[in-house]
Amino acid sequence: MQEFRKEQYKELFSSVTENTYNIKMEKGYELLLKLHDLGVDKESVYQPLLEYHGSLDDGISYDYIADILDFVVGWCSPQSRIWSID
Repeated sequence: MQEFRKEQYKELFSSVTENTYNIKMEKGYELLLKLHDLGVDKESVYQPLLEYHGSLDDGISYDYIADILDFVVGWCSPQSRIWSID
């Protein structure tokens, strides 16, 4: 089973700007779908993202990771949910 670490998320999500936010959100969502399809469980995706989020100062990257976390935990529209809600 593939696991992702905080450093990998940092590399993937560090270049978010106001101009690229929506495009990066689509790419982030696509990445989450791929991880799900590879069989990576929700907790293995959630925990490193949460740690990375906690290491950020307020700002666009902080907001972006919070929005990505919403997709992981299912705090989004039902049709956008990737993993089941516990």
